[in-house]
Amino acid sequence: MEDPVSGEGGGGGGGASEDGSGARGGMGGEGGGSADHVTTVQVGGVSWNEEGTVCVEPEGQGGAGGQGGTGGYGGGFADACEPLDPVGANVPLPPPGCWYSSIGDGVFRNGQCCYEFTASCGGSGRPFLVGERARTAREQRREAGGWGGAPRPDLAGLGQEARAALAEAWLRDALLEHASVASFSRFALEMMAVGAPAEMLAAAHEAARDEVRHAALCFGLASAYAGAALEPAPFAFGGVVEVTSDLAELAARAVREGCIGETLAAVQASEQLAHATDAAVRSVLAAIADDEARHAELAWRFVAWALQTGGEAVRRAVAAAFEVGLAGPSPSAAATDAADDALAAHGRPGGAVVAASWSRAIAEVVTPAMRALLSAQAAG
Repeated sequence: MEDPVSGEGGGGGGGASEDGSGARGGMGGEGGGSADHVTTVQVGGVSWNEEGTVCVEPEGQGGAGGQGGTGGYGGGFADACEPLDPVGANVPLPPPGCWYSSIGDGVFRNGQCCYEFTASCGGSGRPFLVGERARTAREQRREAGGWGGAPRPDLAGLGQEARAALAEAWLRDALLEHASVASFSRFALEMMAVGAPAEMLAAAHEAARDEVRHAALCFGLASAYAGAALEPAPFAFGGVVEVTSDLAELAARAVREGCIGETLAAVQASEQLAHATDAAVRSVLAAIADDEARHAELAWRFVAWALQTGGEAVRRAVAAAFEVGLAGPSPSAAATDAADDALAAHGRPGGAVVAASWSRAIAEVVTPAMRALLSAQAAG
């Protein structure tokens, strides 16, 4: 049987990123050559851009080709290709958990019109940021991996394409959850550097343990859909992990990674749970949703403590972090809800569902909590 993760028809791997790491390809593609994976952070939370190629028969006839990293297709125009509407009825599905931001001009190749796209995507877990990028390990395969901690989903009725999409989506989350272990470990060190209360330090270590479990659950699901044992490769820290003792800087990052990012992650997991019907997937999502909500609460508590401790300098940094983190355009404007029912049943509803859950969380949770937090500090 063909490998459900790789699929067929994919383009080439991603290009090199700013720090030399290869960007991981989409479904059917291969990643770049280095050991770590770097993605662009959007909306102050756990989200990123993906680039790839989709192919359709001219005039909307037939199905789509595989999705791979940018650079998978080349050549000049051999025939005219009509523009492809990102929200049109004939557009192929984007990668799981993503919605198209833009689709470029078509190139006629092997009887199909192929279009390079950019998609906005959402994931889970607290990102491990290096500068303005979220870093994860790459995956690797083992005969008997040690990260398969999830109950087995029901694969009956899932075709190869659906299994490949689910494997890709759960693998993405597994790598993000794995990176969250590093993020919370660094956060605990930084709490010590600024003299944070003992209960917060203990909560950060507990959260790191939660993320180990989340990663194992997600790797387990990804492995089941892929039909192969998947686990993280060694995490490439680059030899140095920066730990700040600047309270204003740490509070600002807690806003971005925790108050915004983990709040959105918790809401997204709850939304995925609401659409899932597979028992194994539901048990995983229920655990992740509960834990991520608790992790988000820790971030809000820490920022409140930092505001009380650090005064005006911290307040300015926190206010600026919220302003930047919430300044992005609403993802729902570009989302299209074209999810396959099988994907939704296994915890992967359409991009519009994810985007709408983020918009509600920002409007109903993050923004009111931010205002209350800053108002309380100003009044104090």
